[in-house]
Amino acid sequence: MSGDGLTWSVLLSSLIVLNVSAILLYRKGKMPLWGSGLIIGILGPIIALITGSIFLKIDYSMGGDGFGAAYSAAFIGFVIVGNGILYLVIGIVLGIKNFIKRRQVKQSR
Repeated sequence: MSGDGLTWSVLLSSLIVLNVSAILLYRKGKMPLWGSGLIIGILGPIIALITGSIFLKIDYSMGGDGFGAAYSAAFIGFVIVGNGILYLVIGIVLGIKNFIKRRQVKQSR
């Protein structure tokens, strides 16, 4: 498998697991979206460091210099953190919307 294919497979599998778990937890009422966004944002650099070290070992064993592994890990980290920020913003907007909605219902009584 090429380096690009490996990068995309790690990125897509990580995003699928993180997004499905965040949405399921939100729908069950166990965690708000902004909380999932914070957790995903924190897990992004951790996943990037782990995959970067694995990619680096693979690249060194094939006689490379490691720059491609570093770029791939940085790309994975930025995309996952961006996804977490997106969940954080959506969760905050939904929280504000629900707060305003509850406040208007209380005032109309």
